[in-house]
Amino acid sequence: MPDYNLKADTVIRNANVITINPAQPHASAVAVLSGRIVAVGDGADVSSLVGPNTQVLDLTGKTVLPGFIDAHIHVLNSGIRHVMAADCDLTSISAIHDALSERVAATPAGQWVQGFKFDDTKTAEDRFLFKEDLDAVSAHHPIMVAHRAGHIYYLNTAALDAAGFNNETEDPPGGRLGRNPDTGEINGVVYERAIEPVRFGLIPPETPEIRRQGLTTICRMLTRAGLTSVHDARVVQEELATYQEGRDAGDLSLRVYVLMYYPHFPALREAGLKTGFGDDMLRLGGIKMVADGAIAARTAYLSEPYIGSDCDHGILAMEADEIEENVMQMHEAGFQVCIHANGDVAIDMVTRAYEKAQAAYPRPDPRHRVEHCTLVNPEILNRMHRLGNIATPFCTYVYHHGEKMPFYGEERLQWMFAQRSFIDYGVHSTGATDYPPGPFEPLLGIQSCVTRTDSRGNLWGPNQKISVDEALKLYTINGAYASFEEELKGSIEAGKLADFVVLGADPRAVDPLTIKDVPVERTIVGGRTVFEA
Repeated sequence: MPDYNLKADTVIRNANVITINPAQPHASAVAVLSGRIVAVGDGADVSSLVGPNTQVLDLTGKTVLPGFIDAHIHVLNSGIRHVMAADCDLTSISAIHDALSERVAATPAGQWVQGFKFDDTKTAEDRFLFKEDLDAVSAHHPIMVAHRAGHIYYLNTAALDAAGFNNETEDPPGGRLGRNPDTGEINGVVYERAIEPVRFGLIPPETPEIRRQGLTTICRMLTRAGLTSVHDARVVQEELATYQEGRDAGDLSLRVYVLMYYPHFPALREAGLKTGFGDDMLRLGGIKMVADGAIAARTAYLSEPYIGSDCDHGILAMEADEIEENVMQMHEAGFQVCIHANGDVAIDMVTRAYEKAQAAYPRPDPRHRVEHCTLVNPEILNRMHRLGNIATPFCTYVYHHGEKMPFYGEERLQWMFAQRSFIDYGVHSTGATDYPPGPFEPLLGIQSCVTRTDSRGNLWGPNQKISVDEALKLYTINGAYASFEEELKGSIEAGKLADFVVLGADPRAVDPLTIKDVPVERTIVGGRTVFEA
């Protein structure tokens, strides 16, 4: 028999509760016991659950939502970069030189120096970094800087030499070496899979202590923005170990659904694991692969050339037969498959591979995902709907990367970041940012999806606008659905996990162009406050 004398650990009252539950859309009070929601309603509905030890949060009309979920974000790796690499999100190459020089000064000669979040279109020079730029920082340290999009890298001469790259080096499958158009000499720019010998062979692995610091750093950053759950979009063995240590030590303040990098798939399969293994804080998700390039780096693989070019279609990182072979094995083994595909050609390849795998080995509701799924068309959308595929589009890109939209043109932008079309075609889509490529703040993502307006006031693809209510679902219940956890979280209902974000205003009631400015006042995970303004 239930114990009717139990009292709640926490009661929230006098709040504007947006539940994301169509059966009970609004409430003013919520009661929490042992990390779960036990009652949702008005003050009278929860008053009997208040006991002498109950924490009562009187929110005086503030807005409460289910905790935000980012369904595609690089979590631990970003935290590690914040600890050990120079942040190159700066507005001039001279400022980037200075930031890297600080790292050089603290690094013994011969050891690698790294930078991240460089964005060429946001610098005064509006150009890539070249080996000469980085040689000016140091000739005695190999230097690697990552573009904010993560698909282009910049090396100095010492790093090129360490990698064995020279003017005679041929472009590897799925990658390319940048060259001076006049001389053919390599210029230090390395595209896509061409960087793999450096990243996975020459760069020393992070120490466990650096990874622990990275986890603490990124958890603090993300919970301040109202995030309570994340899908870490590329996790390797050492990072999974750090997550487990953080969970056991109580340092993990976010719920994490890990997408394991595909080289780990054989070991996971041999161990008998599959998607869903774990608990409410740390769960094994899908297997991550990359089919093409990036939107922010202008390497996504498109059917029509980029604006201003007659032949540049982007870069295909995996051929169709490689995609299909991997998908077939992962699908048969019971895993959710999660493939990065931005351009329409790449998305078509990925969804056809999903279709073939499902036909060969029928599975109920595998929920295979197209990560980013940027440029779509009606044929792709109909196939995704039929297969039950999930899209995780960039939500902050229109706002943050507006200066890059002319590379795609207005006609294509009517089918990019296509949240309106996903909804209309019955395709499950999520809130996702891919940080560091896009800013991680959910409220910024919501504003960008609602207004399709960039930071300079330019409107891009207005036919893809959605309502605030629709955008809130992307960042809550849809994110939960993408990880098979819609019965656990994503809405405020009795029995679900007590994950909430408290906002200083209702996003539905403010000017849509100011949604990003709504203050996050408190973030609660499992009934425990993990951030308070």
